[in-house]
Amino acid sequence: MHELSIAQSILSIAEKNAPPPGEGTITAVNIQVGELSSIEIDSLQFAFTAIRDDTVLQKAELNIDIIPGEAQCSDCNNIFHLPAFGHPCPSCQGFSIKILKGREMKVTSLTVEG
Repeated sequence: MHELSIAQSILSIAEKNAPPPGEGTITAVNIQVGELSSIEIDSLQFAFTAIRDDTVLQKAELNIDIIPGEAQCSDCNNIFHLPAFGHPCPSCQGFSIKILKGREMKVTSLTVEG
């Protein structure tokens, strides 16, 4: 379950960027996850919830924005949505493709209240 180590990394990033004590509480961690990243969203949510107790993120929610997979066909230059690996180009049915988007995972922002 690599989602636990990803959740730990997210927690670490948020803790390093948390406001000083008394200057606000982190209520959300906002991330982007690519559709092709092989990250199980439900497992990541569960892992984050399980490890946030007794940290500065104990009340924080994990907000996830899914980045759609996108590829370009090397044969016909068509750019198309790629929902998963192993799909051919919808225009020419070629499999020679370059992934443009969808493999990323990054913390984009923290929501702080108070």
